[in-house]
Amino acid sequence: MRCFNCGCELTRNDFCTNCGADIQEYRRIVRLSNQYYNDGLMKARVRDLSGAVVSLRASLKLNRTNIDARNLLGLVYFEMGEAVAAFSEWVVSKNIKPDKNIADDFIEDVQSNPSRLSGINQSIKKYNQALDYARQGSLDLAVIQLKKVLQVNPNLIVAYELLGLLYLQSQEFNKARRILTQASKIDRNNTRILNYLREAEEGIRIRNNAEGRGDDAGPVTVGGDAITYRSGNETIIQPVNTVERKGGSSILNIIIGALIGCALMFFLVLPARINKASEQMNAQLKQVSDELTSKNADLEEQTKRIEALQAENDTVRAQIDNLTGSSGMVERYDYLASAALNYMRNPQDVVGTESLLKNITASAVSGNSMITDNVTGLDPGIYSEAFRNLYNYLNGDVASKAASSYIVQGKEALSRGEYTAAIADLRRAVEIDPANDEAWYYLAESYKESGDSVNATQIYSRIVNEMPDSQYAERSRNSLTNGAATDNTAETAQTQQNDNAMVAVDNEAALAEALALQQAAAGAAAQGEAPQ
Repeated sequence: MRCFNCGCELTRNDFCTNCGADIQEYRRIVRLSNQYYNDGLMKARVRDLSGAVVSLRASLKLNRTNIDARNLLGLVYFEMGEAVAAFSEWVVSKNIKPDKNIADDFIEDVQSNPSRLSGINQSIKKYNQALDYARQGSLDLAVIQLKKVLQVNPNLIVAYELLGLLYLQSQEFNKARRILTQASKIDRNNTRILNYLREAEEGIRIRNNAEGRGDDAGPVTVGGDAITYRSGNETIIQPVNTVERKGGSSILNIIIGALIGCALMFFLVLPARINKASEQMNAQLKQVSDELTSKNADLEEQTKRIEALQAENDTVRAQIDNLTGSSGMVERYDYLASAALNYMRNPQDVVGTESLLKNITASAVSGNSMITDNVTGLDPGIYSEAFRNLYNYLNGDVASKAASSYIVQGKEALSRGEYTAAIADLRRAVEIDPANDEAWYYLAESYKESGDSVNATQIYSRIVNEMPDSQYAERSRNSLTNGAATDNTAETAQTQQNDNAMVAVDNEAALAEALALQQAAAGAAAQGEAPQ
């Protein structure tokens, strides 16, 4: 015996000589565990398996490292047909004592016979299926499954118990007694089996009494040709004064015997062949089912691929539409080529060139406010370098000139009292050149004269705050001090609606290079025209 604390070998002392731990109680527990083990061993020898299980469990509860008790418990479980529980005990035993453990031999002996192990697994599955049938009320199916279980695993006590209980439920007391008697030969003192067996005997006794028969009925003569007597629960009728026939009757008996033999062969061989054919058919059906499952999986995979390709196709179509649509890159290249061609043919038509460039990209307007930001460049992630260079060159040369032209047109319209036209021209000027204080001032004047005090006040404030060094800053401040205009809500709302209708924002992405633009420029160069 070893110390529970340090593992040192113990002596006769009441303490461990190595660590000093008190081992009196430990010795008592170990002795009690060994007593339960011996009791379980004695019960197992007389096939009191259920009693042995109780004793061995008590032994392990006191000392879980009792290897002998654990290995014996595994053997008892295996003898009762519960292979899973047996394997569990043997595996735990190996983990506690890896070397020189007889559990290795038990496990190897079972695993060396794959067919036996497979039969045990199938019997457990069939037992669980029978249990489900019984719970669902399908007692006939449960009985059939349990019979198959006992054919494969004839020591499974729980199967005997359930089958006997089902026979008792259906009042087949003779069958219940027979099956429970077989179970009692495996586990002699199983309380549940003995209780079921007592109920079966009681059922048989009550039925015999109801039919007017006793258990000790003697021979009774029926008529003058036969004697009837009881053998157990069976009634046997024996004919008397029988004379053996000779001659032709012997041949007839031989023929009848041959026919009976053929019939027996037919009924014995044919079911086996039918079972074999059924098994082959089931195997083929399983194979076809597996192939069908595999085909369905392949079909699902192909369906997913088709969906992915369809999504990719939709993306490509969207990209093509972006290139060839009315607002696509091809259209933008056309605008840039037209602007370049107009710039080369009519250098003075800066307004026309700027209008064509405006179709490529527009300035952003924040709500109804008059604060605009000029687009100083194009996104290099969208437009090619050649496209951006040509656009920046044209825009840089014509933007200021176009802004000046719009300012002149706006001032002339303002002087004529055409405030709507003046606002449109001056709005375009500040969109092109947001830093032009002159355009801002006369735009404010146009709003003021048109009666839109809201926008006029906003622009005056912008000039004062953002352009303090402008020559129009003082004028704007005076206008704010004296009051920009009178309140005219209806006209202001109409003006804002007209202004918002004039602003367009275009943020479409570009996906192509400037090939079309370069070809247009090359064609223009071939005609002998050059930018000025």
